[in-house]
Amino acid sequence: MDTNQKNQNIGEGIEASRKGDLPRLNTWLREGNSPNVHDASGWTPLLWAAVRGHHESVALLLENEFTKADVALPHRESSALAIHLAGHSGNVRTAEIIISHRSGHLNAVWDLNGHTVLLQAVFYGHMALAQFLLQRGADTAITTARGLGPMELASQFQNQAMMDLIRPFDSPPEAKARYYQTYLKRIAPTVATAEEAAQSLADQLVSTIENGIREAMKAPDALSKTLIAIQELVEEQGADVNRLGGVLQQPPLIVTVTGNNGFPPIPAVAGLRLRVAEYLLGQGADPTLHERHPMGAQTIIRAAVFNHLDILKRCAKVLTPEKLAEAINEIPVVNGLTAMHDTVLRATMAAPDRFEGYLEQAHWFVENGGRSDIEDFAGVTQRNIAEQARDPGIRKRLLDVLDGKV
Repeated sequence: MDTNQKNQNIGEGIEASRKGDLPRLNTWLREGNSPNVHDASGWTPLLWAAVRGHHESVALLLENEFTKADVALPHRESSALAIHLAGHSGNVRTAEIIISHRSGHLNAVWDLNGHTVLLQAVFYGHMALAQFLLQRGADTAITTARGLGPMELASQFQNQAMMDLIRPFDSPPEAKARYYQTYLKRIAPTVATAEEAAQSLADQLVSTIENGIREAMKAPDALSKTLIAIQELVEEQGADVNRLGGVLQQPPLIVTVTGNNGFPPIPAVAGLRLRVAEYLLGQGADPTLHERHPMGAQTIIRAAVFNHLDILKRCAKVLTPEKLAEAINEIPVVNGLTAMHDTVLRATMAAPDRFEGYLEQAHWFVENGGRSDIEDFAGVTQRNIAEQARDPGIRKRLLDVLDGKV
């Protein structure tokens, strides 16, 4: 069989799995095609069936009489397993089938972002799936790549219903801290001897930003001290503002926009993030540069998650309109969620006092070329998320913004 024929065959299986077309998928398998082959983008039929929540296709791929899919075969680029992608879709039956074939996948960790299927469910706000996983004994001591357990992740996004669900199953902070250290050791990068000095400066720059943000949570004078330390590292010691640093290997600009400013927002923290971002951008920091962990994302996407609209506007000043629109609509390898997806999703979950900020951000994205018709890996568009908002008032206001009526 030549390469074109092989590509056509895997394409048939991929398409059938994406659409949940059981007759077509069954025929494809009966014809002797293997589901254990990646397409050009790194996907297998099982991965697509899982992320789309097509549980009948998942069952067929794993249980057919011809060639069974390998439940442990990951995505070639992101290394996500089918169970992690089931957490994206939120389909309980899909997760249940996969776990029945590989019980250890209940707590399998996706090293890119540190997520288990439970953390995936919390991230996307899938209540029914989270409840199922907790009742099955999912480990709540496992943390994300940033050290957040399921409870902390739900708290970060102010998802009170999810927090209430997790609380009876929550693990002690000490258990989460112990686990997180093992994760960091596992993903620690190897640095060539010739790069050690430059990497040390990059790590120091990232650490200075992280520590400054933590200090600003309780000490308003952290702003000036942090800026002075950053300036010394960059201007006197030569730290590269575009070199990935820290154990997660992130650009300093992404470190700056990662996290919220407190609930309620702490002015000192918001001010520090903005001033540091302005300084880094002034020194040539690239808002489109990607991190290694936890999402392989760039600054526009990360800032959108946390509603740092003031920083997004500063980033826009160093990008052409075309580059900005491209960054807003970029589909990241970790989940397919564009910056607009994240904005609309968080708007539907946010507390009332936070909703307006996300709504304003969505409006700004629309004005700058943000689209609402791009499918994430689960086949959900930004508009679909808005349409599924439970509160009719929130639903209407989001849709009005996406339709350009505001």
